[in-house]
Amino acid sequence: MVLILGSIVFTFFSVFASVSKPLEVTAQKLQAFNNFKTLVAEGDVVIQTDKMLVWAKKVTYEVPTQYLILYQYKIFDFTQNATVEGDQAFLDLRNEELWGNNVFMYLKKEGIRIKAKDLHKNALNEYLAKSALVSTCEFDCENERDFPPWSLEVKDFILTPEGISSGEATKFKIKKQTVVYFPKTAYVPKVSLPMTPQRSTGFLFPKFVQGNRLGLGIQLPFFWPYTDQVDFTFSPMFLTKKGLLLDLETQFRLLEPLEGILKLRYLKDDEKALIETIGTENKKHKWWFVGKVDYAPKPNLDFHLDIDLVSNKDFLEEFDVGENGFSSSKILFLERLQRSLEEKTQEYRTSRFWGQYYRGSLYSRIENTYLDYHGNSDKDSVLQPLWVFRLNLLPFKTLGDLITSLSFNHNYSFRKEGYYGHKISSNLELAYPFKTSFLFNELKASYTLNYYSLDDPKGFEKSTFNKSYYDVSFTSYAQFFKFYEVDLPFNQRIDFLHVFKPYIGYYFKKKPSEEVFPVFNYEDLTKEEINTLEYGLWQVFRLKNQPDLLKLKVYQQYQFNAEEIPTAISSEKRKFSDLSLQILVNYAPNFSLRYDGSYNFYGLGFKKHSLSLGINDRFIDRIGLTFQDDKAWNSRQLTLYLSQRLAQRFQTDFYLSRNLIREENTEMRFGLTYLHDCYLLGGGVSVTPKDTKFFFRVELKGLGGYGLEK
Repeated sequence: MVLILGSIVFTFFSVFASVSKPLEVTAQKLQAFNNFKTLVAEGDVVIQTDKMLVWAKKVTYEVPTQYLILYQYKIFDFTQNATVEGDQAFLDLRNEELWGNNVFMYLKKEGIRIKAKDLHKNALNEYLAKSALVSTCEFDCENERDFPPWSLEVKDFILTPEGISSGEATKFKIKKQTVVYFPKTAYVPKVSLPMTPQRSTGFLFPKFVQGNRLGLGIQLPFFWPYTDQVDFTFSPMFLTKKGLLLDLETQFRLLEPLEGILKLRYLKDDEKALIETIGTENKKHKWWFVGKVDYAPKPNLDFHLDIDLVSNKDFLEEFDVGENGFSSSKILFLERLQRSLEEKTQEYRTSRFWGQYYRGSLYSRIENTYLDYHGNSDKDSVLQPLWVFRLNLLPFKTLGDLITSLSFNHNYSFRKEGYYGHKISSNLELAYPFKTSFLFNELKASYTLNYYSLDDPKGFEKSTFNKSYYDVSFTSYAQFFKFYEVDLPFNQRIDFLHVFKPYIGYYFKKKPSEEVFPVFNYEDLTKEEINTLEYGLWQVFRLKNQPDLLKLKVYQQYQFNAEEIPTAISSEKRKFSDLSLQILVNYAPNFSLRYDGSYNFYGLGFKKHSLSLGINDRFIDRIGLTFQDDKAWNSRQLTLYLSQRLAQRFQTDFYLSRNLIREENTEMRFGLTYLHDCYLLGGGVSVTPKDTKFFFRVELKGLGGYGLEK
């Protein structure tokens, strides 16, 4: 027997010879029995390997079997970023396997706590248990009578190194009470605990809907991972006033370069009293097909597909509920594929395919677009840009500091009524940046040549056109810096930097050589000569901890060739444009403000105001205010958002959007939420001129949630 007292570090070479690396053991006391076949370490025993760190009050090591018997232990598993603790466990060093009876496990990254019986960690770093209690709430793992606010009792629990967990979910508990119970005789699909985005086959949490136009509704999503790369979510929703809304979504990622999301919603509207409004398409079969696909076979070559087709525009607004509603889909596409959806109030939906290739300064792009039009005009008169080809030589230096760029575009557009055909355009641009004294300058000149060939020249006397023009521009600015030190009362001082930047720019565009020609894109809308001078002033104030505390910009344009029409409001018809003012204030994180305004010199005075204000942790938790006023368009809109935490656990949210011209609320919403460390309960009401909806939310931290959040 060998007895060592105190804090001594031992490195065992001969005893642990079969282990891949020698173990470093720290203990207050070490004993050897049975001719060194059994070693016992006591008192803050620490054992460390490359995959885990073990702490225990007492450890017994059996040399022949290479078993560690741990007493009152805690294991830090580096592979799972998890901790495992209990009263007694067996650890096989040769295969790195673990057995324990009553074990508490904490996954740090996901915040999930697991109390398991008969836990086994195998050589594949998988954790298996006959039964486990899973929750994200804190609870006493040693007290058998202590239950968290909510928990899942799972049988045949499995946790892999990839974080995928599965098991037979048999009970959902609130405290000690079982709220949902599935007997073994019933069909219960395997469910996944969402420690990672992966989910296993089974039903997801239901979603509930209530509204004047929809009635009561319930949606029960079913998730089916066809393979590891392809999955489907079928989410039928039954509505008492509209019938059955079918909802299907698929997400896929085939190998690394190909991924996408596709969604389809369909409803056969059997309601007799359909809403009839001017310009509304009154259809019985309503549907929406939307999706985005990305394919990047090479770093400099990628292809993209956007699909957005709908039976009628009102479908997106009326059925913005459930798993694949417009609002939730918009967020999903933005987060997953970094592309959002067009606003649901837009008169057309855009489907597009494009591919792009670049190498050095060479950039090329092919594109095909289809506009699914749902406005008041005739669909047959909508011009469809079916084919677009672009070839660009991006800016590159040629002679000295001279920068050259060249572009070539080919467009083919079609429509059933009106002219259609080809447009070929080329543009050569030269830019020369230079500095004189304290001024930074740039001179640009470009020449554009367009060729039109109409397959159907309806409305034109000829089918081919040539249009050419040139434009030149010159910009110049100066920057002045000054540092200020201002003494304040009570021996305080503030230091700030003031940046003063005046600028002036001149732009001239020659009137096109052809006065009457087809309009295929926005460039063709400009048919007059442009001769404009713009001048303005930037000012920036910076503090050490607030680099963009205050920005001020004021600017105006003068048009040399504008016609002085006394009654004209549009700035294009008067020599002096509106005087524009922009103010940006950012005192992070408590205060932010943006103001945009314009002053008209021809009778309207202050013509436009736009104010966005954000205040955090002052007066109340959050205040958001947006005010817009435009005399030219006769619009005045106010949007207000308020949020306040009450008694640490309750949060109130209020949202108001009001049309001040019509004196009508476009939307008003009020919500009350109870916030717990591991769950959330909320509800409220949303009122619009067309509908009133009640909504609620139930969110279990780490497990997801259900309900409707409008």
